[in-house]
Amino acid sequence: MSFATLGSAISARFAIMRGLLGRAFAAVPAGLAVLLFSLPAQAVPERRVALVIGNSAYTAVPRLANPQRDATAISAALKRLGFEVVEGYDLRMDEMTGIVREFAQKLDGAKAGVVYYAGHGIAVGDENYLIPVDASLKSEADLDFRAVNVQLILRQMQRDERVNVLILDACRDNPFTTQLAARSRSVSRGLTAIETQSASGILIAFATDPRATALDGEKDGNSPFTSALLKHIETPEVSITTVMDRVRADVWESTGKKQKPWTNSSIIGEFKLNPTLKLAAVDPSVTIKAIDGAVPAPAAPAPVGLDRAQMDVRMWETAERGNTAGDYKAYLDAFPTGQFAAFAKNRLARLEPAAPVVAALPAAVGAAALSSAAVAALPASRETGQAVADAAMKGEVASAETEAALKLSAKDRRELQRRLSLAGFKPGKTSPNFGPSQRNAIKQWQTTRALAATGFLAPMQLKALRAQTEPAYQRALAEDARPAPAPRATRAVAREPAEPQVRNRGV
Repeated sequence: MSFATLGSAISARFAIMRGLLGRAFAAVPAGLAVLLFSLPAQAVPERRVALVIGNSAYTAVPRLANPQRDATAISAALKRLGFEVVEGYDLRMDEMTGIVREFAQKLDGAKAGVVYYAGHGIAVGDENYLIPVDASLKSEADLDFRAVNVQLILRQMQRDERVNVLILDACRDNPFTTQLAARSRSVSRGLTAIETQSASGILIAFATDPRATALDGEKDGNSPFTSALLKHIETPEVSITTVMDRVRADVWESTGKKQKPWTNSSIIGEFKLNPTLKLAAVDPSVTIKAIDGAVPAPAAPAPVGLDRAQMDVRMWETAERGNTAGDYKAYLDAFPTGQFAAFAKNRLARLEPAAPVVAALPAAVGAAALSSAAVAALPASRETGQAVADAAMKGEVASAETEAALKLSAKDRRELQRRLSLAGFKPGKTSPNFGPSQRNAIKQWQTTRALAATGFLAPMQLKALRAQTEPAYQRALAEDARPAPAPRATRAVAREPAEPQVRNRGV
């Protein structure tokens, strides 16, 4: 049966379907209905795990300015993309091996693994090593005991079939190379090329060509490589290979053609760091049978063979294909608190300019005097949220009084601490009240939005923080709702010594 025939059959049954679905679907346009029930039953996001390490505070050689800052920014971006992130900063040798082991354990069952490392690295022969902050390398033999072989990490990533990405910003001008070169002819500048061998494919990226040296970047900034990566890593619906192509072009230009990032990929097909939810193809004959069985005689209606969550997914996918304001309004009418409501509002905000909202902020009243109803009416999107911050928050100085007026409950404060954490800030242990750690996290967030860093919140700022973190927050809630996996039977084995705790110094 052709897809056109399928569409005709579904259209013929749609009137009956709308009756069964009730008032929630009364606003669904007929064009959306053609695809709505032809899509498969499940679209569950797959687990993706990342390891992020940033080493700056070396003890035997001069400190590096940017790796810790680079790694912190990449970690925040990966969290926004839905990754479970294992992260560590300024790690000693025992801490680095410990965090690699923790990452390896979390990889179990994951469909994708990403490793990002910023710091010193060294190549000896065909082997690459990542150097912990406490390393003192007097001979080539020290590398086996005082540095982490990249092959150790690759073996953990390739134990199961998954897509893997290894990104090393570790090709900086390295004093360790000078120290060892006098004692070993096999020591070279930069890193050595790595061959890609993996069932599902792997992409390996260096900040610059093998055997070359990368720039660390300006003080209090990011390295040229990581700056470009941060620019492109969250671009929706772009494959990792395209992301790295864009990073290479940006770095080449920004460094005056002195640094060219290198990649080697064996990934089959496309792997996207920021995919929209895509659903698999469907057998038309099976779909027609399912619809026939789900549409009973009017006198004895029976439930449609799709639960509300599945209908939510299908209607969002259909609205996204249409990509019009009417489509997204139809989705929100049917699912005002659906899984993709925040995304639908974001799209509406882009399709329907938010200028009237900004213009409606009266100078006579002032931003701080906005009512809670006016704040709630603002569109929840990152783009318009930033525009509101620029236009309206400029005159809104948050204080203890503006925060008290918000009447935040203990539940609200816990929610905001989680949102700050998802955005890459560090509010400390979750508390029903805001203490020094939480105030400091709010200050850091305010600084990134060019706001007065008071550590308190005001109405417009609360709206912007929630809008900025909504996609990651919804993913976190969905992860919380997932049932815990059933325990697996294990054999008794000899107990191994406990791994030392990983210290996140300087974070």
